[in-house]
Amino acid sequence: MSHVARPITLMTYNVKNPDPRHDWPARLPLVLEVIRRHDPDVLCVQEAFDHQMDALRAGLPDHGDVGQGREGGTAGEHAAVFFRRDRLRPVDVGTFWLSDTPDEPVSNTWGSLYPRVANHARFIDADGGAFTLLTTHFDHEANEHGDDVRRRSAALVIERLSAVDGPVVFAGDCNEPWGRGPASQVFTEAGYEDAWTVAGDPEDRTASYNDWQAPVASGERIDWVLTRGGVAVERVVIDHDGPETWAASDHFPVVASLRV
Repeated sequence: MSHVARPITLMTYNVKNPDPRHDWPARLPLVLEVIRRHDPDVLCVQEAFDHQMDALRAGLPDHGDVGQGREGGTAGEHAAVFFRRDRLRPVDVGTFWLSDTPDEPVSNTWGSLYPRVANHARFIDADGGAFTLLTTHFDHEANEHGDDVRRRSAALVIERLSAVDGPVVFAGDCNEPWGRGPASQVFTEAGYEDAWTVAGDPEDRTASYNDWQAPVASGERIDWVLTRGGVAVERVVIDHDGPETWAASDHFPVVASLRV
């Protein structure tokens, strides 16, 4: 009888930088509660400064992590990956910046307000198989310049991942509602599938950015999980159960069950 690997639970969650109006020490127990109730094998976080990363490491002792901050090393906001040590082993870990000179740390040639970083790794699954995961946080400007930067960012990510064989998962805060802008068009044309479109609840139109408020049914999902090649999406949810998720961060987490 052949062995069937367990699904991988992936969460992507913008945990919000230490906004003085929304105290991080007060939010941390809520953030950890939201994470732990999904027990993710892989957790992609955005906007976490180094001291927030330390707090998450302390609260998630069964997880290791990979990924540099956008200012290089441990500096600046992280788009990082936590992974369950007893199941996943990272190899071929790498970092690049969203610019014309991606291998130059902290490079920013497209006029973004901040440098933007992408972190990636190939994970060997103790259950069998392997997959490549990339997480990032795209430019946030809600204008034509932001659209251009997000389009270029998506094209660069796709170019970098084009050399990867086997299953690929992309997850992050893309600051563009899926299906309503150039970045999602670039991904679609390159053959990536939106996990929510495949396995999300079509009746749930919750916006993944909540601005510290109760859910809004605008359908604007700016936090994405995308797949390419050999990844079956079994289930996807936007966790907007409240009110703890409304106070934990200004984003709701997106949680996907993936069979690689």
